[in-house]
Amino acid sequence: MMKTFISYGFTAASSALFLLMSLAPIGCNKETSSGDASPKAWGSGGGNATPTSEKGSVASLPTAVSADAQKNARNELVVGFLPVTCHLTCPVTSWITAHNDKGTFFRSKKYTDFATVAEEFQSGKLNASFILAPLAMSLRRSGLKIKIVHLGHRDGTAIVIPKDSTAKTIADLKGKKIAIPHNFSNQRILLNREMEKFGLTETDFILKTYAPPEMPSALQKGGIDAYVVAEPVVAKAEIEGFGKVMAFTKDIWPNFISCVLAVREDFIKSDRATVQELVNGIAASGKWLDDSGDDLAAGVAKATDDVKDPDQTAVMPKDWNTDHRMQAAAIVSRKEYYNQDPKLLKFVLSKTADRVRYTNLVPLKKEFEEIQHYAEKLNYFPASTPESPFGFDDYCDPSFAVAAPANQKK
Repeated sequence: MMKTFISYGFTAASSALFLLMSLAPIGCNKETSSGDASPKAWGSGGGNATPTSEKGSVASLPTAVSADAQKNARNELVVGFLPVTCHLTCPVTSWITAHNDKGTFFRSKKYTDFATVAEEFQSGKLNASFILAPLAMSLRRSGLKIKIVHLGHRDGTAIVIPKDSTAKTIADLKGKKIAIPHNFSNQRILLNREMEKFGLTETDFILKTYAPPEMPSALQKGGIDAYVVAEPVVAKAEIEGFGKVMAFTKDIWPNFISCVLAVREDFIKSDRATVQELVNGIAASGKWLDDSGDDLAAGVAKATDDVKDPDQTAVMPKDWNTDHRMQAAAIVSRKEYYNQDPKLLKFVLSKTADRVRYTNLVPLKKEFEEIQHYAEKLNYFPASTPESPFGFDDYCDPSFAVAAPANQKK
């Protein structure tokens, strides 16, 4: 069985410009971590990623080392995520660095809601996390010094309705109850963009905030008439047969952004090299996910393999192929990450590649200006004025994403 590996020896002299892996899920009011959540010394690492490939594989992955060796010899940074596919690269990156003996270990920490993420950013318990883009902007506007350094994904959100509904557009849902994941979400902005097309406003609907995991049940029981949310909560209604997609973001707002990777500014100033190392890994994980290939990542095994350490191995189901995305589904479905049915994640990641994408993730000013326009219109935060200016440079630092080897154009 062929294994591929990524070298996490990050040096300024690096010339190879390939890949890493990383994921990020969503959470609730409580938080859990993959392994020991206690913060270790935040690593310095730094430099450029130097992944190596085997037999022309697009994304090389790391070799495994013992957990004790990692803890004793390596720097560590905790990165927050929720169990949604918008955050997929966070757990992937965590898995990759856990199965490698060089560079910083990026330990993913699972949350079930964004409120707790915001609280831990505010308290300084969390230095880096995936978070809703408008929420990150709002936190920065309120005085919390964080910066968006990379996008989490493109698309991956949809409007879901009951299977027997005849609704075709947002206009058909006038007067209906629609669930959104957060008042400061881009999903709410998405709905408002659609409402504008039909001369409608939020007053024509009943918007209700629900934790994403609760949305499918609420739809099935008739508590809501539709919901807009990220995968895999969309797919759950499809797989279980009580819901269907009315519209994918890729069709009504192409290149949609829901979540981003944000980092505290004080951590950026004190350890810029580790932030670059993190972004390198997240970008490489995304490239690995979107590139074709079936070479096995370290820590991943076929069902027919002799697995010596099942606790540290993601075993592929017998009837699955070993495409990169299927390996990611096997990894992130584990209890320390999404703790979800692997078939659900397989459905999302294998239906069509453009259902959710993990490349082209450098933050762009034009896109965030549109998000900010709607965020101010919906009173997410005070509008920018000559007396109190607020813009892209205040909440975003794209330099890390621009410098990431996996984001370089060939």
